Amino acid sequence: LSLGAYFVSRTNATLRLDRTAGLATIGTSLNWEQDLGGETSLTVPRLDGYYRFAPKHRVDFSWYKIERGGQIVTQRGIDFGDASFPAGTPINSAWDTETIKLTYTYSFYRKPEIETSLSLGLHVTDIDMSMQSPLGISEAETVTAPLPVFGFRLDYAVTPKWWVRTKYELFFLDSIDEFQGAYSDFTISIEHRTFEHVGFGLGLNRNALDLEVTSDTKRGAFNSVLNGFMLYVFAR
Repeated sequence: LSLGAYFVSRTNATLRLDRTAGLATIGTSLNWEQDLGGETSLTVPRLDGYYRFAPKHRVDFSWYKIERGGQIVTQRGIDFGDASFPAGTPINSAWDTETIKLTYTYSFYRKPEIETSLSLGLHVTDIDMSMQSPLGISEAETVTAPLPVFGFRLDYAVTPKWWVRTKYELFFLDSIDEFQGAYSDFTISIEHRTFEHVGFGLGLNRNALDLEVTSDTKRGAFNSVLNGFMLYVFAR
């Protein structure tokens, strides 16, 4: 079990939420940082862990929630869902994502100093996006995307106390239900088993989600790339 902080140092995000007007679809493609003055760096808590129920079999889980805000006076007209924000309108925006991952992991090669494994599971992301203006214009949307995820892990002991851990997860979807898109998550970290049951870790993480939603009630696209590092304490 590991608990620590995820320091997001750089983001790159775009979004669009459409409305239907007759035969036309209206929606403005927005850059989170440039068009909405969104935050590009932040620190959030993160929880990871696993339960090994057999020598080569275990269940992994992960949770973190990212809350981002933005403020700007827009220099152009923006259509977001059913709301239209004219040029010169002050806009307060929020973009929150909560991610839960649960996977089954099979270690096809496991020795005291090395472990390689494959994983299959479910990645659930809740996306909450809102925009509002002091002029009384507002719009909000929530999307929950339960998506499959496939992964590969390689853990290697440089010494009995120092471990290097790498993990790569991804999925691709092509028009399954109302979602299509891609997800990838790469982590590399180094851990020190300082005490018998407690240690410390430092890692780098890159997370990318590209999601398009098409249904009878909503249509839009969300793209987010997060880069940062993690500092955590773990218990065994």
